[in-house]
Amino acid sequence: MKKHGIAIFIIILFASIWILSSYTKSHTQSEVFNNLVKIQGYKPSEIYSVETKIAKDPLISTQVIFKDETNTRYFYKKERGKIIQYNQAPVKGVDDGSYNYKHHENN
Repeated sequence: MKKHGIAIFIIILFASIWILSSYTKSHTQSEVFNNLVKIQGYKPSEIYSVETKIAKDPLISTQVIFKDETNTRYFYKKERGKIIQYNQAPVKGVDDGSYNYKHHENN
């Protein structure tokens, strides 16, 4: 009986972590999208994709690709209650410094 209790605890623990991370990613993704549309003034039709991941640093990062620049990723995070763009990079390859990013924000 004790083994079943431990197994159930482990299952509940992993399910809780999965649910919390799924909610966090979905909520952050929605916040970034809403910031781009409501604060930055982009139209939803201008945004190709928005994807949030949980990683190391920053812990929660959202990658945005715009329709007019599908070869470039822009990275956003929430810091001190604000959504900020903290980096940009090519979708493939390495940034050699010569590319002019259309949606770069000066923070």
